[in-house]
Amino acid sequence: MIFGLLIPLFFILIIIVVARKLFAKDSAAAPSTFSIRRLFQYLLLFGLLIVSATGTSGLIGRLFDSGQVIAESRSDLARDLTFVIIGIPIFIAVGLWTRRTLHQDASERHSAAWNTYLTVTSITALATSMTSAYSVLNWAIGNATFSGQQLSSFLVWSLVWITHWQLIQSNSTEDDARIHYVIGSLIGLGTLSFGVGGLISSVARLGIETNEKALLVETSNPTIKYLILIIVGLPVWYQYWLIKAINSTRELIWYSYVLLIGVAGGFITLVVSSSVIIYDLLVWTVGDPTEELASKHFDSSAGALGGLIAGLLVWWYHGRVVNTVKASSIKSRDEIRRVYEYIISGISLISAAAGLMMIIVAILESLTPGEIVSTSSSSNTLMIAITLILVGAPIWYFFWSRIEAHVVVGGEEITSPTRRIFLLMLFGVASVAAVISLLTAVFILLDNLLNNQLGLESLREMRFALAILLSNAGIGWYHWSIYREERAVDIRKSERERFIVLVGPKDKELVALLKREFGGQVQMWRALQDGYGVVGKIKGDQESIGELDGQWDQERVLELVNSIDAPEIMIVKEKRNLKAIPISRRD
Repeated sequence: MIFGLLIPLFFILIIIVVARKLFAKDSAAAPSTFSIRRLFQYLLLFGLLIVSATGTSGLIGRLFDSGQVIAESRSDLARDLTFVIIGIPIFIAVGLWTRRTLHQDASERHSAAWNTYLTVTSITALATSMTSAYSVLNWAIGNATFSGQQLSSFLVWSLVWITHWQLIQSNSTEDDARIHYVIGSLIGLGTLSFGVGGLISSVARLGIETNEKALLVETSNPTIKYLILIIVGLPVWYQYWLIKAINSTRELIWYSYVLLIGVAGGFITLVVSSSVIIYDLLVWTVGDPTEELASKHFDSSAGALGGLIAGLLVWWYHGRVVNTVKASSIKSRDEIRRVYEYIISGISLISAAAGLMMIIVAILESLTPGEIVSTSSSSNTLMIAITLILVGAPIWYFFWSRIEAHVVVGGEEITSPTRRIFLLMLFGVASVAAVISLLTAVFILLDNLLNNQLGLESLREMRFALAILLSNAGIGWYHWSIYREERAVDIRKSERERFIVLVGPKDKELVALLKREFGGQVQMWRALQDGYGVVGKIKGDQESIGELDGQWDQERVLELVNSIDAPEIMIVKEKRNLKAIPISRRD
């Protein structure tokens, strides 16, 4: 799995979003509820929860481990007793203090600090309980010895997760819990896809294994362990993604998860895994294999088969999610669809470019044979090149042709900010790589020249630097030529999403209607007092005043929002009229 390449970037994005919410204004345009006191309050609450849960699970685990004497580990026993005797009472006290704070200030339940605590605690409990569940299930099928500590850890941390899940469901809005749902979806998807890929790879290895010990159901066989990963990961992904996250508002974190982790992560896994399989096949048939037995030679292919299928499924599913976000035709092609196609095009282009680079390396290796002892022949290097080109070039051609077809049809594509960013990024990255490789090649040349070692061996030493230079120079020149033709065209500014605050009685249908009509965020606030200045007003006639007292007039709300050009609006419902106030969440 190649998800590790993108997961750090995804978590950095989440940290940036959380930090902005903590140290800036709240998303609701209300004064920030963050304070140093609350920060330490929630940090203390989280730390005490960890201490209490660790001590409790440790003591309960000793009861489950009936074959062990408690005195055998006196230091651990002292630690667990300390955590329980000291940690639990203080945790209860801080918990009651926090509960009183939440009751006294209703807005605190929607503060960034409180929801960050809920998210961190829930994810910690989820990850710990999943790890323990894996060990417990491994024991249940007879694949491991019994561990009371793992069983008690599963029970205690599952209870912690359930408790905080209920707190989130009862107190947090969709905006408050979105990051929590996305991180949980990532954990569930990673566990599930790794289990599916590992299961397929394990079965494939059993298929090419000639040893009679290779039975499908065997306690020492990793097939069982991957099945357990699927059993652990599937419910988590189902609960977090299919039940919660997929139905939440589409915004930065949501799209980052779908496009970076789902689309890009799945596609990179597919490309790398298929490259391993094709390479092994080419080396075995026309190359120079190092193993005589097919079962040993294709062992890496069996492992890559699972990654290929798992990556394909992840890419296909999240590609469908992207395509169904907005049921748009070709004429109404949106930026999300463009981002999807440019991501796939970029990744496949990198694969094809790497293949071109390896062809140059293979040519230079064939020109400098003999004296250099190498474990890999130039023919195998050529096999790598052919593999990368076979995997990347067709996909790149397919998606890039579709992109260029939209350029020919109309001018909307070349005004897209996504296209301009893509062209500049590829040109920039290729230029940097070309400059670095040029420096490397010149250094090797001068070093060998000054040491009187200049010859064919110098060319061999420079082969990778020259290959990177030539391939990236071609990529940079191609995309720069496109950018040079299109740079005179002004980039279309992306439409700012509307941010609408409704102050009045709750009306979920109205919120859904506004989201469908205008996109962006729509929030419902309960009015505590009157006294806002009137900027825009639609008065109701005498017959409709009674109707306005009890519920929103949806048609009039739509009319009022359409009449205000400001992207951020607060609409206040009074007894006899509606007030629209342009607002700003920024200083």
